[in-house]
Amino acid sequence: MNQKTYQLPLTFDQILNLVLQLTAKEQEQLIQEIQKNPKNPDEDLLSVCGTFGRNAQAQGLTEDILEELLADES
Repeated sequence: MNQKTYQLPLTFDQILNLVLQLTAKEQEQLIQEIQKNPKNPDEDLLSVCGTFGRNAQAQGLTEDILEELLADES
């Protein structure tokens, strides 16, 4: 698998490029998730953030790395 690292925040073009790399089935699943009408939008946002967090941890993100990424370098 070919991986590329992106600086945050991502641009629309970068997000589109990432989505286009998904399989047709994965794209359909993404569309279905986006189109869901949650009863509680805050709860849904927490769920999405939780999913992102779990995926990031599975890819090797640790609390130490996150602290470095979020460090104020001004």
